[in-house]
Amino acid sequence: MTEVFFENEVPISERFGDVYFSKQGGTEESAYVFFEGNRIQKKWKETNSTDNSSFTIGELGFGTGLNYFISLENWKKETCPPNVSFYSLEKFPLESSTLKIMKNHFPEIPTWEIDLLDSYEKVLKNDKDTSGSNIWTWSVSHPSHKTRFDLHVYFSDVLATLGDWKETIDAWYLDGFSPAKNPEMWTAEVFQKIRNLSREGTSFATFTAAGFVRRNLESVGFQVKKQTGFGRKREMLVGGI
Repeated sequence: MTEVFFENEVPISERFGDVYFSKQGGTEESAYVFFEGNRIQKKWKETNSTDNSSFTIGELGFGTGLNYFISLENWKKETCPPNVSFYSLEKFPLESSTLKIMKNHFPEIPTWEIDLLDSYEKVLKNDKDTSGSNIWTWSVSHPSHKTRFDLHVYFSDVLATLGDWKETIDAWYLDGFSPAKNPEMWTAEVFQKIRNLSREGTSFATFTAAGFVRRNLESVGFQVKKQTGFGRKREMLVGGI
């Protein structure tokens, strides 16, 4: 488990010295950068909404789960969305006591309800005891009861996890801590594995506009462009294959 401290009620990683979310506009920032940056809603509408239709999101850095909760809530609002698989990874999972504060900061969306938190804690305890899997899964049915939103979180290293994923990813949320503070999440080797899991039409979005991140993405075949960032963030990167 990772250690955190709080500054103005915002959790900050002691290891990386970076925030898990913005206290002001956190949900809006996450939606703008990752959900809207990948044009997820448009892609869902273009996906054939049958019992067999599917869409897969890959995320680097589960953190507090904010991107998952925002994507899930937007999916619930769609009339006929596809089945969604949300794959994420987290090498340093947070204590449940830290996750509980999400309900206070983001009352506008459901986050860590009791059943979900209990399931999370059970998997982490099994992993700590080396008696269970390091993969946490959770499923939610659409209000129409026609499709499902399945979450898969791997509590392990980024390279090992990407090597284990087999499903093709349709949209990437590249949400590790700042490249300057967590460079191992942004290496050329990581992006090559991301490319291997992508197809023509796969997109990505990330809060960073760092030059070496752009170069690493382009080196494995992604088309990259800058767009206006959220709030005071001047630029961010989006693109695809």
